[in-house]
Formats: sequence, structure tokens, C-alpha cells
Amino acid sequence: MMKNISWVLHGLSIIGIILLWMQNNGLKKNLAVHDNPSSSISNENQSTSTQYPIAYFSSDSLLTQLGFFKESENGFKKKQESMMNELKNRESSLQKEAVKLQESAPNMTRNELENGQMKLAKMEQELMARKENMANQFAEETAEFNEKLHQKITSYLKELNTDNRYKFIFSVSREGNIFYADSALDITPIMVQALNEKYSK
Repeated sequence: MMKNISWVLHGLSIIGIILLWMQNNGLKKNLAVHDNPSSSISNENQSTSTQYPIAYFSSDSLLTQLGFFKESENGFKKKQESMMNELKNRESSLQKEAVKLQESAPNMTRNELENGQMKLAKMEQELMARKENMANQFAEETAEFNEKLHQKITSYLKELNTDNRYKFIFSVSREGNIFYADSALDITPIMVQALNEKYSK
């Protein structure tokens, strides 16, 4: 479920935005990002962000570490399992009724057979309607959760950037088009700690 959450900005778009900003600020010559072995995100992060007012966070890493996200994800999984079990039971009942009608058909009157067929058709229609209703409900709840999650993250990023140290904050993921980024620009650990503290129950 949670893979449907779209946090990734395509690499070409990101590079285009960065290039445009650097061009406007005369920084094209500083485009190359140098590797830094340090994993510290405090002083080095601040000094790097002063030179490059850009930061990023790993959406994959972030989501796996957010307590409220994992709780919600587990809740969605349980609900999905419950829905699947209900549909399986309904399908099983429909199949049993169809077998029963088929076995009894030779000894049934025309009217009884027609009534049995109508009953099967109604059960099938109800099953299809229930499937559609469940799918729509699940999609709506997922979209609502995604929107709330997005609001929480963007709200926190605005708080983080009250001093306007960053001009761009990007989200990256394994499925995205960013293959390398300086760890000094990574604010994922900061976000994990802050969001867990802010939204912990």
C-alpha cells in the first residue's frame, strides 16, 4: 500500500531546477557534488547547506522509521486482510449455491430452476457490488492517509526552514532517478527524530 505514496521527483526535473537556480546565482561552476565520508548531519550539514541551499530526504528510509506511519500501515494491512476474507467467504457461498443448484436441477420444476438461477444472479451481483465498494473505500482511505502524511511532512519542513537556509528540499527514493547525493545534504535522520517526537502517541 505504502509504495503508492508518491514522494519522488524525477531526476531530470530536479537537475533542471537546480541548474536554473545555480545559473541565476552564478554557481554553475560549483555543480559537482563531492563525497564526504562523515555521517554527521550537524555542523557539516549546516556548512554545506550554506554553500548549497539544498537538502534531501530518503522517502524509503523515512517511512520505515516513522512510528505513526508503521502503525497506520499495519492497520491498512489488517483491513485489507479482513476485506479479502469477506470476499472469499462470499465467493465460496456463491460456488456452493451454484453446485447445489446444478445437482438439484434434474429434479426441479421449471419455476424452481428459474428462481434458483435468479438467486445465483443476485448473489453474483451483490458480490461484484461489494468488491467495487470495498475497492473504492480502500482507495479513498488510502488517499486520505497519503494526504495527511504529506501535510505532516510539508508542515514540518516549513518549520525546519523558518530561517530560509534551504531553497530546495527534495525527496529521493530507490525507484527514483537520483543515483548519488552527498550525505552532508541528507536531512532524513533529523526528520525521523522530529516527526516521531511530534506525532508520537
